[in-house]
Amino acid sequence: MEEANIYIDALLTGNSSIIDQIYKKNFPKISSYIKSNKGNADEAMDIFQEALMYILITQKEKRTEILNFEAYLFVVCRNIWKKKLTNRVINTDVVTLVNKESDLAELIVEQKYFDLYTAKFNLLSENCKEILAVYFNGASYEEIANENDYATVNTVRQRVFKCRSKLIELIKEDKEFQLLRKWELM
Repeated sequence: MEEANIYIDALLTGNSSIIDQIYKKNFPKISSYIKSNKGNADEAMDIFQEALMYILITQKEKRTEILNFEAYLFVVCRNIWKKKLTNRVINTDVVTLVNKESDLAELIVEQKYFDLYTAKFNLLSENCKEILAVYFNGASYEEIANENDYATVNTVRQRVFKCRSKLIELIKEDKEFQLLRKWELM
């Protein structure tokens, strides 16, 4: 968390030497991800800069705890890139105008959902966090049972169900979730 705070402070104060460190440490991974997902070097740089701007704006607005800056930055970049890919025009005869303010607003809402999810996920027991992390990363019930010495696959299913239900309950009870839902309906 210390590193995350150092990076956030650098973005907020414009500390160019630490911002350079952010670029050197994180840009190659982001660039590789974007290039391997139908992008190019210029698009990677644009996405990276948009993500840093997003973090700057949201942290100026309301400082939130970021446990892992590198992971957070990657998720923001990935979300922006997915949004761009969705908005790409396949037919070259058609020209579309993209409303950047609308896109940024949607991105901010998506990121706020992610932040809310992360905050509520961190409130779960260590056991629930471990099981859900493995489950959400695609592990089968059998794999989870074997890795965690559960008696049966059915026990794992029940545990995943209870942990997911608790996570959903925590999210739905949160006032910010209610506000986000209302904002989305507008």
